[in-house]
Amino acid sequence: MSWIAVTDPSTPGGLAPCPGDASATGSALRRGSLQIEAELGRAHLAEGTLLLLHVPGPRPRHLSIQITAGSRVVLAHRLGRRRYQVTLDRGAAHLSGRIRLTLCWDMVAGRGLLSLEEAAEGILVQKEFPDPLPLIQEDIALLCNGAGGVRLHGGIDCVAIADTLEPVGLRPSIAAGTPVLTPTGPAPIETLRPGDLVKTRDNGSVPVRWAGGHEVPALGGAAPVQLLAPYLGLAQDIIVAPEQRLVIGGADVEYLFGADEVLIEAQWLCPGPHALRRRGLCVLRYHQVLLDRHEIVEAAGCPIESLFVGQIRKSPRVLATSCLHALPAEALPLHDIPARRLLREFEAATLRSALLSR
Repeated sequence: MSWIAVTDPSTPGGLAPCPGDASATGSALRRGSLQIEAELGRAHLAEGTLLLLHVPGPRPRHLSIQITAGSRVVLAHRLGRRRYQVTLDRGAAHLSGRIRLTLCWDMVAGRGLLSLEEAAEGILVQKEFPDPLPLIQEDIALLCNGAGGVRLHGGIDCVAIADTLEPVGLRPSIAAGTPVLTPTGPAPIETLRPGDLVKTRDNGSVPVRWAGGHEVPALGGAAPVQLLAPYLGLAQDIIVAPEQRLVIGGADVEYLFGADEVLIEAQWLCPGPHALRRRGLCVLRYHQVLLDRHEIVEAAGCPIESLFVGQIRKSPRVLATSCLHALPAEALPLHDIPARRLLREFEAATLRSALLSR
């Protein structure tokens, strides 16, 4: 099992119907993950409480996540007499934009990990700590139902809890069933294996170094994007993660950016004739392929990127908590530069306006 509860606090009704039981009492998750997605730019949260759960009584329970001055994230957790506090220092004047916070704990190993991701900036900050506490089932239900004793900041649009240690950072981003072009024709991405050949825009047919999939929450800001045929060269609609980048070229791109083609995140094309958000899903399984270089591959006719790993092989601790943790560092390529220029959000907004004006 993996995700046992996923909720979008910004949507009436809250709890999403995920596999598992978040309402059982008298038991605790001794190993698991709590993941929070929030849009701080929308909520203007420079300092304050992101999450607060407080249950008084003879055996009080408390879980809070605070953002303090200097972009410090402070996690405090208490179960009865046991408690701990962890501070994660982002090292910036303030936090803004979309963030993902992931708390992982393993009572058997006696280790916990707090991670902060700012995908738009390519930033991942982590803090490992000893002697974490479990999350009990009653508190899982409180968090997901937004019941008394729980306060969630308005910028939060996804709270998810898993009974596994979830990877952070790099993640697959193309939905199962998406056909990827190979020398023998299209193949569903989930069927590709290391050593299989895929066709690339720049370097012909190249072997897959790694192929994998993972299930992730799909609510709020994490809701997937449906790319719409016949736009973008698509022969059929496909589903991708919001951060999956695809290639766009043409006169507008050349005029605005002085390049033949650029890479743009799928979410920045929404809403419009090219793409829309797919709502109503709880979790979704994505797949990706890793190649020796960052490449452009063809998915149902649309040119999209393969997995970009940057310099992760030089960061053993980051690699150990990613979806590539099973691979030795020496087996990973170095991706020094992306296959195309990567558009930032404000640049993507300019391009989207140009495309919509046609």
